[in-house]
Amino acid sequence: MFIQTGVAVALAATMMSSGLPDGMLFMESHPPPKQGWDTFEVTDSKALPLQLNPCFYRHRRDGGRLETRAALHSSEAEKNYEQLVVYKDVRYAERAMRLLRADLRRCADVGKGARRYRYFSKPLGVGDDGLRAGGRFYEGGEQAVAVRRGAAVYIVGETAWPSKSLPIARFRGLIDQAQRMTVKICELPEAAC
Repeated sequence: MFIQTGVAVALAATMMSSGLPDGMLFMESHPPPKQGWDTFEVTDSKALPLQLNPCFYRHRRDGGRLETRAALHSSEAEKNYEQLVVYKDVRYAERAMRLLRADLRRCADVGKGARRYRYFSKPLGVGDDGLRAGGRFYEGGEQAVAVRRGAAVYIVGETAWPSKSLPIARFRGLIDQAQRMTVKICELPEAAC
């Protein structure tokens, strides 16, 4: 009996420390085709800042990360990204969303001329807490969706030229992906849905 209990505890510890399941991110299970100068990277680095990063921080600002995975596809004209961060508990995930909203306000309009960039955001009714955001730069931009479900935050984004009104129709693909991910997140016991 003691051996079985010890094996069960060891197995549970291995499962908890082994990270997120392979194929957890949609881009991971369906990688984009490589063409020309394209790059595609998947990382489990806990040091990576949130991919929706309007203040362009080089290091993460949130604490309490338990597991993380990010995928980034870049080509000459486009980029797509996904990131899933599972926190130690719901409070850390709530704090990460508050920090993200604060950054979107703090860096809403920065710089002048060719160095100017702007970010806009609006609430989104997906998961326990969600938002949609858009950023405009001199020669490009991005749009993204960030949702919290339990103790996890999921961010998905792509190249775009968003308007300040952030019409929901332009976010349909990202919103659909975020809704599907909220279901997958709840399959993780660490997410505490």
